[in-house]
Amino acid sequence: MKKITLVFFLSAGMGLGILQYTAVAGPAQVTAAVSNISKHPTEEKYDRIMEKYAVGLKTAFAEKDDKKAIVIINKTTNEFITEIEKIKPELERWVKGLTEKDKEELEKRAGEKAYLKTIFEIMFDPEVGKRLEQNPELKKALDAGNERMQALGFEDESTEEEEIEEEVID
Repeated sequence: MKKITLVFFLSAGMGLGILQYTAVAGPAQVTAAVSNISKHPTEEKYDRIMEKYAVGLKTAFAEKDDKKAIVIINKTTNEFITEIEKIKPELERWVKGLTEKDKEELEKRAGEKAYLKTIFEIMFDPEVGKRLEQNPELKKALDAGNERMQALGFEDESTEEEEIEEEVID
């Protein structure tokens, strides 16, 4: 379950290697000074999309009826993909223009983002894992969303996703 969800999240996320450091290092390495850094308008757009996505997943897994949860997951994924496709060129331009210092600051801010906490809580929730194991249709809905998100293909996509998968699984 962890592998599926982590790939799903990273693909859903920027898919650009920016958040991967945070996924491994965790928020403990985030400094307090980050909250004083202003966000780029593209980051704000991305954050709104991710927040909506995280809330959708949380709502889906709060739903006890797996059939209803699947409908919510599919709707959340569809909305997410539509919104990310709208800002994809802008997102890629923004990330390409980041300096190393900008990337470091973004990584630090990523650890403070509430949607990351929500997504990680879902990823590592034993009840969610159990539901996915017990219901192949629910797992299939997540897998299908993962594939669709990977198909978005960002220009600056990193191969570090596989390394993180292995670290989480081991």
